[in-house]
Formats: sequence, C-alpha cells, structure tokens
Amino acid sequence: MNNLLLIYGFKILHLASKTNNPKQPIMKKYYLFAFCLLLTGSLFAQNSNDLKLSVNKGSIKMATEDGQFSFGMGGRVYMDAASYFDDKTDLGSGTEIRDIRLLMKADLWKKWNAKINIGFADGSVSLKDVWLMYKINKNSFVRAGHFLEPFGIEQTESSKTTKFMHAASTVEAFRPGRNLGISYATWGKQVFWEAGLFGSDTNNKTAGDEGYGLTSRFAFAPVQNESGIFHVGMSGIYRTADAAGFNELGEENPKSIRYRSRAATHIEKRRFIDAKVGNADHQTKIGFEMIAATGAVSLQTEYINANVSRNIGEDYTANGWYTQLAWLVKGGNYKYKMKSARLAKPGPGSVELLARYNQTDLNDSGAMIMGGKQKDITIGGTWYVNHNILVKFHFTNVDLDENALNGEENFNMIQTRLQFSF
Repeated sequence: MNNLLLIYGFKILHLASKTNNPKQPIMKKYYLFAFCLLLTGSLFAQNSNDLKLSVNKGSIKMATEDGQFSFGMGGRVYMDAASYFDDKTDLGSGTEIRDIRLLMKADLWKKWNAKINIGFADGSVSLKDVWLMYKINKNSFVRAGHFLEPFGIEQTESSKTTKFMHAASTVEAFRPGRNLGISYATWGKQVFWEAGLFGSDTNNKTAGDEGYGLTSRFAFAPVQNESGIFHVGMSGIYRTADAAGFNELGEENPKSIRYRSRAATHIEKRRFIDAKVGNADHQTKIGFEMIAATGAVSLQTEYINANVSRNIGEDYTANGWYTQLAWLVKGGNYKYKMKSARLAKPGPGSVELLARYNQTDLNDSGAMIMGGKQKDITIGGTWYVNHNILVKFHFTNVDLDENALNGEENFNMIQTRLQFSF
C-alpha cells in the first residue's frame, strides 16, 4: 500500500505541474493532496513488521518500536438541531450534519509533526489543517501549511473543544480563519507568543494578487495554580485586501473587505449583519482577551476592533466583544494549558453550565457603511459523556437593530448538538 500511495502522490504532482495556470486555487488543493499522499506513503515505507498498533481515547495509533515514527487517524461528527421562534424574518428550523472530519497525524524522526484534517461540511470537501511542523525544542516550533492564524482565544481553538455550538458573532465577523502561511510559536511557564506570515486560503479563486497578512498573539498567565487561573493577552493583524479581478479593459477592479456574521446559529444560514467595505487598501485588527477562573467557575472575554483603510472615502471602523461564564457543576476545577494559552477541556463525565453575552457593531456612519448591530444572549450546558461523546443544549435570544438584514427585530432559538470524535 505504501508504494501505491507514493506513486499516486507523484502522479498528482506531475498533473499539477502540467497545468497551464498553476496559480489557480484548484492547483493549491492538488499540491496539498499530493503532500498528504506522499507523507502517508513515506511513513508506511518503514518496515511494517516494526509497527505497533494501539488505541488511545478511541483514536487509532501506529508506531515503530524505536519511536522514530508514529501515525494516527481520527475524526469527528457534529449532529445539530434548531428550533426558531420567529419575529419579522421567517427562520428555517431543522436539523443538519454540521460537520464531518477525517484526520491523519504523523510524528517523524521525533522532530517533525504533520497533520491532515479534511472537512465534509455542507456536502463539500474542504481542507482544514494541512501543515508540517518542526519542533525546535519542547517549548517552541515552526509550522508551515494551511492552519488557523494566531488571533485571540476562540479563533485559534478547535470547534471540538469550544464551549458553545456556534462561535461568538464578534469572532465570526472578524476572525481571519485558516490561511496558507508560516508561523513561529514559543511558550514558557507564564508566557505564550506566536507570530506568522500568511497568504490567502485554498478557496481564493479571484484573478490577481492575493492579499497577505502579518498576525501575532501574545498571552501572559501569571496565575496557574489550585487557587485560580488568570490570563491576559492581545493579538494583532495587518492584512492587505485580496484582488477583485479585472474589468473588460484589463484594469484591476476596486478591492473590498467584508465583515459579516450569522445570528449565533448555523442551520439558519443567513447573515443578519453584513458590512462590505469598498475601495479597500488594507485592514488592521487588534484584539484583547482575558481568562479568569477560581475552582469550578471560569470567565472568558474578548474585544476586537477592526479598521479598514480605504483609497476613496472615509476609513471604516467596527468592533465587538463577548463575555462568557462557565460553571463545572460536576467534574472538578478548571485547568489551564500554557502550550495553547487557554483553558483545558473538562474531563469525561463533567457537566458544565454556560452563559454568554455578545455584542457586534458593524455600523460606521462616518464611512457611510451601516452593516447592522447584533446583541445576543445564550444560556445552556454541556455534558461530557466520555472522552469521545458530548451533548450540548442552548437557548439564545438575538436582538438586531434597524440596519440588520430585515431591519429591527428580536427572536429566540433552542439548539442542541450530539458530538462524537475518535
């Protein structure tokens, strides 16, 4: 099997190299997929008789006896349901497979790590995390590939461990998401820092030069003990606008930058607040974050401010923030992970009660762009059945101003999720 994987990997690279337009986004996916096959094939090119098979928390792992190579496989499925209580807008209650993921990981020569994470949400295939990492030492690494930019807490956290079903609307509106790039990360007993240079994601199909971004996150956690946890941090982004194609005369179209967000849900697809900033040159974003915990109670908050510099017209500014409170009624006290600068996932059997308030303002009268303002409150809970299964239940109230999609309105929803991973 290892020889077939290597052969197919090289064939895909050969096909990609023969294309007349190697800069097209589909070629990016060819190269990434070929990388996946070559990586897997090279790992299994080792003597298969030396591989040991094990299962840890439901995930399959194979490793050589000398510890030089290991290979793991996993996945996850989210099954959601939502019932909406309408106001002005007729909302579509229903169910969905929110996401399906297949994951492959490899450790090579004890210094290299690789990860391939493929998503199948909404009936389409998308590349999530596809990267190669070099471990400089036990507290620092360099990573290159397609991954989440280091900005804030919730943007950099896996959806498998976030406390709420849907990201805070502020985070959804302003997050940079996953892009192709390279970053360096380091951490100590109380400090975390990561910085990187990024291009665009693999779905950028527009002709012209893609934008680039410089992104960094710094966190300081002076308190991490049995009495409590305290963490503060900040993040920043400078990113140029992506090309918008060319007109009939071959001239570059004016560039734009867009911020938008759903109403704290995914089954209802519409974005109720949406600001498209035309004649954009670049954007800067700054975020502030805090985590505090004592025993079984934790508080997490983030504030994000975004500014778009424009070639014509007044610059545009928007902002948002959220605060969430969590209580482990069962499962002990909260723990902290300095390697990722966030709270650790509660253990199996835990029961967690949650509350979150979010406010996102995309209105800027000075720039004459009124994208809408959203306030939402969510209360709910999570049962961590075991290492692999959890259940979430949420009630959310959403309040929108007159500049939102269908004007001023207020509506409620109930949502639930069954999630399992392996």
